[in-house]
Amino acid sequence: MSEGAHAPAGRTGPLAIIAGGGDYPPLLAGAAAARGRHVFVAALEGAADPAAFGDCDLRSFRLGQLGSLLKELKARAIGDLVLIGSLPRPSFGALRPEASTLRHLPHFARAFKGGDDHLLRGVVQFFEGQGFRVLGPADIAPAMVSPSGALGARSPTAAMRETIATGFSLLAALSPFDVGQGAVLADHRVVAVEAAEGTDAMLLRVAELVAAGRLRIANGDGVLVKAPKHGQDLRVDMPAIGPRTLAHAAEAGLSGVAVRAGCVLVGDGRGLGRLADAHGLFVEGVP
Repeated sequence: MSEGAHAPAGRTGPLAIIAGGGDYPPLLAGAAAARGRHVFVAALEGAADPAAFGDCDLRSFRLGQLGSLLKELKARAIGDLVLIGSLPRPSFGALRPEASTLRHLPHFARAFKGGDDHLLRGVVQFFEGQGFRVLGPADIAPAMVSPSGALGARSPTAAMRETIATGFSLLAALSPFDVGQGAVLADHRVVAVEAAEGTDAMLLRVAELVAAGRLRIANGDGVLVKAPKHGQDLRVDMPAIGPRTLAHAAEAGLSGVAVRAGCVLVGDGRGLGRLADAHGLFVEGVP
């Protein structure tokens, strides 16, 4: 680990959140600040919404401004950082690197030669090689991660638990192919598997099939399962569900959502449980 002002300063020192899109970067920033940490947000242009962070200490960066980002982090004596939020995978040729970023390009050229897991491992290795400690959301705000058991009033039936177990087995089998982190099962079969489109788009696809009469999901049947791939680095790629996930699951006619406990972001678990009740869904963390 390199010496200097940006050496890890412990978990009470300043924290940088390199933020993509979605609800979780602002939630994490608020949770970290509530625990007494000074938070600096590096908002990635085209993904993060700066307005969502309120009065947080924030600066926006293009992906090609890695050199400027490193300079800013070191000037602030930041040792800990979190990478969180959605970000469409860019093409290597579209990075438009500034001059101070050029010397880091060979590392990222290698990282781009693989799937998402390979790319993210390369990102983590880069920041660790620069002397930063890469933390995960669970390190900063463990309450944002799925607990074991039901979040709301409803729980899956015994038959549904068998379907859930099948779904987790499916995701485990797909792990070596670096495919998505979710699947929909109904009527003793696999209805949809998440790929590059993401969970919400997958659920909308199922809802469209149901609306068109091309797919029938019986009342009390149908479940979304969500879990990380084997070997997935949960510091930088923890699966997540949220209010939109539940709205789309209800629209698709599903009975509920099962996630791998301790491995999926749920944000405000109590609030999500109340929302699940309102939609008539179960949400359960499965050990």
